[in-house]
Amino acid sequence: MESAPLTDEDTALIDIVTETNLDTFDPDFFDSADIVTAGVRMADGEVYEGVSLPASIGRASMCAEPVAVGSAIADGYTHDEIQTCVAVAYPMDSHDATEVRVVPPCGPCRELLADYNDAMRVIVPIDGENRVVDAIDLLPTRTW
Repeated sequence: MESAPLTDEDTALIDIVTETNLDTFDPDFFDSADIVTAGVRMADGEVYEGVSLPASIGRASMCAEPVAVGSAIADGYTHDEIQTCVAVAYPMDSHDATEVRVVPPCGPCRELLADYNDAMRVIVPIDGENRVVDAIDLLPTRTW
């Protein structure tokens, strides 16, 4: 998978999403769930965020990435205007994490991001460093 270093805009997006993650964490609500915040930056620089929505029935839970994408679409943007996506996770003891960190999208979210813009830039951790890859590169054997 080919990757690229972060730009200043990418670092700023991570900072925005990290702040939201810290501000929205609720330790008394589904404390054993992954608490993730995602952000998408549009071609014009606008940023839309979403938070994961844990539910008592797993199927009803929602990842942060589709919430962020849905917010941008609901505000009138088109799929091809989504330029960059990043997700960060709150530091949970169960994950041996002590600070908010960038996390890769799960399988279904990889599919969603590639569906909406296969050239979307996605920030992911690679070998301990945050890097940028195209959404489609997260699905190397996709056949449709």
